[in-house]
Amino acid sequence: MLDIARHIRDDLAELDRRAVFAMLYAAAGLTCISFLKNPDYLKLILANTRFADIAEEAVHPTDNNLYNLVWWVFVSIIFYFVVPALVVTFGQRRSLSEIGLSFRIENGFLKLLILCVAIMLPLVYLMSLTAGFAAKYPFLKVYNGSPYVGATLVIWELIYFLQFFGLEFFFRGFLLHSLKPTLGLYSIFAMTVPYTMIHFQKPMPEAFAAIFAGVFLGWLSFKNGNIWMGLVLHCTVAFSMDILALYNKGLLS
Repeated sequence: MLDIARHIRDDLAELDRRAVFAMLYAAAGLTCISFLKNPDYLKLILANTRFADIAEEAVHPTDNNLYNLVWWVFVSIIFYFVVPALVVTFGQRRSLSEIGLSFRIENGFLKLLILCVAIMLPLVYLMSLTAGFAAKYPFLKVYNGSPYVGATLVIWELIYFLQFFGLEFFFRGFLLHSLKPTLGLYSIFAMTVPYTMIHFQKPMPEAFAAIFAGVFLGWLSFKNGNIWMGLVLHCTVAFSMDILALYNKGLLS
């Protein structure tokens, strides 16, 4: 028994602790998001407070499901960004610029961005015509017959973009750059696996597209040290998908 304990100790001593933490936290953080995004947890937290009506609206939406979506984004930001950022800053004593939040913009950023958008928008349009995407997007649902175009949609899109910041930081920042010293270029592919898996509840074409997006955006962050290209592309595609989905449903009036 003591020999086994010594072997475990010796094996663990050889590991890169930052890489181990990143992978274990990825498993734990994604699990927390998957379960805690259920607004029933918000109802439990706010029970017997003056905000209980907000939780009730999130669980049983009446006019729209904005409160439900806000809770999902809040939970996502906590586990995508806040927890790993605190651990990196205060536990590992590293700057966030080391894990994707560098503000150094590489040469040719704008040209590459325009090229990527030009390639993506036609594909987004074609996908928006399918039944699967029409049923999924936009996430914002209006139940009282009010027009989609208005303050609620603007608020949702801004909150939606915040979620993408957390997502890009987590996958193309924290996870990728924590694995990079140990795995090198393999860190791109290691990151792409869980990134693809969070798309399993979405239409199949989007899940397959996530594989290519994960590798490409991961490579960009690996080479340039920042997440900004992925963030801009993600927000552009998401907003375009929402608008096209509404247009195809005749809900842009």
